[in-house]
Amino acid sequence: MTSHEIHRLNFGSVRVDASMLVRGRPPGTMVEVPAQGYLITGNHAPILVDAGYRDPEVLGSGGHVSTGQGFTEQLSAYGMTPGDLACVIPTHLHRDHAGHLDKVPMSVPVVVNRAELSSAFSNIQGTAYARDDLLHVVRRMYTPGALRVLDLVPGTRATIMPGIVVVGSGGHTAGSVNIEVDTREGTAALIGDLLYDLHGSLHETPQGTPMAGVQSYTFAVDEPAPTNNFTPSVADEIRAIKQVLTHRYLLPAHDRPGVLENGRLVGRIDGPTVPGPITPLPIETTH
Repeated sequence: MTSHEIHRLNFGSVRVDASMLVRGRPPGTMVEVPAQGYLITGNHAPILVDAGYRDPEVLGSGGHVSTGQGFTEQLSAYGMTPGDLACVIPTHLHRDHAGHLDKVPMSVPVVVNRAELSSAFSNIQGTAYARDDLLHVVRRMYTPGALRVLDLVPGTRATIMPGIVVVGSGGHTAGSVNIEVDTREGTAALIGDLLYDLHGSLHETPQGTPMAGVQSYTFAVDEPAPTNNFTPSVADEIRAIKQVLTHRYLLPAHDRPGVLENGRLVGRIDGPTVPGPITPLPIETTH
């Protein structure tokens, strides 16, 4: 098994209503979440998963980019330039994932699922796909070697390199993909926006009564709470979430990486690299 390390890149923050992160939360609280990419390194040229946004103006509620969070700066922290990448794999083409693709040389292919191209160019979500991002993808379509198109439906797989597999997931968008990466401590799944808030969706799901100010989502055993931002059905998203719970690590685009045991969230990784030191969740007690 080829062993890899995965490094978190922070391309800025995105401002959203907290109710978007987990279905069942009441609206009205604005929060900022990171817009992350992940750099996969091993015995090959590095691979980038997700590429942030080009400018806060493309975001619905705004965000900001701090000093050092630019695209080239985040890569240079690991001694790399965009031209050093083997490829770039967006989990999907939303404006906070495809914004810096134009900074990647055309000699470095961008790997996209065909179903995601269909979603992006169908206007199904309007400005959730940024105009200039899609114009760049069109340029790649007409540049030999600049685009690689996968034909994945949920559950099908394509090997990019030994130990790195792209899996059709659906859920967030019809063409979303996960990237499964072998590490020395087990498999990591880079899941894009399939989950925004691991704790809220997997560990402490919204439950209660309307009188308590919380709309109850579910009381089913081990049922994850999906996000409140997706184009397929709720059933599609829950199916996609359950399929990634077999991995050791979950790496979302807008939250800290999570550590799983037997499908349950048991810890988080606060450092920049996976595998890395684990902060365990508090032990639950029953009375």
